[in-house]
Amino acid sequence: MKYMGSKRWMLGNGLGHLLLERAGSAERFVDLFSGTGAVSWHVAENTTLPVLAVDLQTYSAVMAKAVIGRTRKLISTDLSAKWIDRAAGVRRQSQIWRKATAFDPATLKPEDVLKARRLCLQSDTIITRSYGGHYFSPEQAITADALMESLPTREPKRSACLATLIWAITRCAASPGHTAQPFQPTDTALPFIRESWSKDLLATCGDVLPLIANQAAGAIGTAIIGDAIEVAAREIGPGDLAFLDPPYSAAQYSRFYHVLETVARGSCGDVSGGGRYPPFEERPRSRFSMLSQATLAIEELLRTLGQARCAVVMTFPQHGCSNGIVGEDLISIARQWFEVDVTSVNTRHSTLGGNNTSRSSRRKAVELILSLNPR
Repeated sequence: MKYMGSKRWMLGNGLGHLLLERAGSAERFVDLFSGTGAVSWHVAENTTLPVLAVDLQTYSAVMAKAVIGRTRKLISTDLSAKWIDRAAGVRRQSQIWRKATAFDPATLKPEDVLKARRLCLQSDTIITRSYGGHYFSPEQAITADALMESLPTREPKRSACLATLIWAITRCAASPGHTAQPFQPTDTALPFIRESWSKDLLATCGDVLPLIANQAAGAIGTAIIGDAIEVAAREIGPGDLAFLDPPYSAAQYSRFYHVLETVARGSCGDVSGGGRYPPFEERPRSRFSMLSQATLAIEELLRTLGQARCAVVMTFPQHGCSNGIVGEDLISIARQWFEVDVTSVNTRHSTLGGNNTSRSSRRKAVELILSLNPR
């Protein structure tokens, strides 16, 4: 997935082994900033611990639940036939389907993009009306709406398919790095729009679905939408192993993932501007991304966990981050309540919008892994 703080790479570079080692003496695993769910999936699939995944955003809960919410693998071929094949028929019922298929990404011109946007405004379905002609071609947008309409009604199949769609649209979205803002039809960006609009969303879902369906948890877990500090104060105790991967950017993450949030919720207020952003009140805001509050929030969270006497594993960039936190300072804060072991790994962090042409989408960085035991 296009994701700012993904831990998939680090799971194979020491973090995954440490988590499983620490999980051996825990009764439950709590992922307080679960993001794409990669860490929750790893622990759920490789242990028999129940996993509690927590995040401010709905799409994150959907991603986590897709695996931690079941203990049996799903048959992806059956799901594909009942969901993806059905959506292929549903999309043809759109009143603008025939016109949508007339756009040829290979020969796309700036005026064609603007024409596509006007066409999509005629739709009454959420993805096409909000994002068609921007992040997605008219055909892709109508397909996304059809996939949402065709989702299974029962769990765990519904969550698995919805998570698949969320993952698939990140592969197709015409946007740099993440889904913060779509490419505009300029001479330099038009090739990227052509490339993105040429992707088959149904086929992409077909590629992603087995990656999710073939995973299963060792014990049923739970995914919730909530604030990390509030959940820690309410839910966490001595038998828990908590994992912390808090935001490192002053930019609110909801800015980058509002399209995913719309898919997860199935609804969205009127969008506006170049970023197609929803109304301000629909955008979750984290204290950990506020320059004036981030350090205080980290201190409060670590104090809460220290008082709960739970074990903690935490990751954070070593360098100073735009939310005002320096990774090295976290060690001093954590030592007020925990015995701290520190390791570091080389990794790559998002540059928040690089497209690998004019600016790299990732930069080299050092990530700290803190293993904390209550005093």
